[in-house]
Parts: sequence; C-alpha cells; structure tokens
Amino acid sequence: MSSDTTNQPPVMARTDNGDHQQAKGDPPPNRPPKTPGTRSPKVRPPFAGDHLPLPGVSDSSVVSPVRIRRTAQKRPTITPSIEPGKPEGFAMTDPYVRRFWVAAIGPGAVADLLRLAAAAQSDRSLRTPTHLPTLIRYGLARREGTRLTVPDRVPPLPQDLRDRLRPPVRQELLADLRRRRAV
Repeated sequence: MSSDTTNQPPVMARTDNGDHQQAKGDPPPNRPPKTPGTRSPKVRPPFAGDHLPLPGVSDSSVVSPVRIRRTAQKRPTITPSIEPGKPEGFAMTDPYVRRFWVAAIGPGAVADLLRLAAAAQSDRSLRTPTHLPTLIRYGLARREGTRLTVPDRVPPLPQDLRDRLRPPVRQELLADLRRRRAV
C-alpha cells in the first residue's frame, strides 16, 4: 500500500438495504440520509413535567403539584389614597426623589412609589406594587388594614440610608441639602 492512503479513513458506501457503510461525503452511520427539501422533526426527550397542562390551559383532570412563584401570581388590586403629610419633605416630582431615593432603595421601589402617588391623586386602582414592603419600611407608604396611603411629600433620606450611599453620591446629597438651605 502507498503511504498516502494509510492515513485516510476507509471509504464505505451505502448498501441496498439502507445500511450505511462509511463513504466519503456520506452522513455518519448513526444519522439517516437527508432527503432534499425535508427537515427532520426536532424530538425532545420526555421530562418530569410532561404530565402538566400547557400554561393558560385549565384542565381540571390534572392536579398540578408545582407551586407558582410569588412573582408569577396575580397581585391583588388596591386603591391608594393620599395622606396629607408634614410640610417638610420633597414633592414627588422633585429631582431629589429620583436622584437620592433611587440611589438608596432602587429604581423599582421609587417607580412603585410614583405609580402609587399618581393612582392616589387620580383615584385609580392598580396592582399591589412588588416593592411595597420596602416602601412601608422607609415610611413612603403605610398600610392600615386594607387601606394603603402614600404621603403627599417624600421625607428626606434617613441617616441609615445616607450611610449606605456611595461616597460621591453622599457628597452630592450633602451639597444639595446645603444649597437648599441657603435658598
């Protein structure tokens, strides 16, 4: 044999009964030959959740053992009201609220606060905010039984939240407060 054919894989051809023998350009033996213009269907292996109904389809014969995440559950509707607050504080539209409260508690919580305030002013209902516990913790909302109230003015950041701010933001906050006192 010559040396150039010893390093090449053996050449095999397809037999009459459809079995594969490896040939140059043929698909590997574990795949059927492809017919031009057809696609093989994607088949997935079965998994443990195959017995569950499709999302959005109610089938009373199938009891789902899977608990739905809290974030995927439908939140109850509430109608907030405005609580007249103390004269100190900042209007909901003040840049202080967006700059420093966002830095302290996050944009989602501040967005929920602004949505609550807008709904309370227009007497509209909305879904319970996901960040309501954070708003209650820092006095930006108050729940009394089934009532939810939001203040008409946002209080200054409490000291514990000021201490958590990044140093440049904390310096900006102090400069902003000094500027407001001077005016």
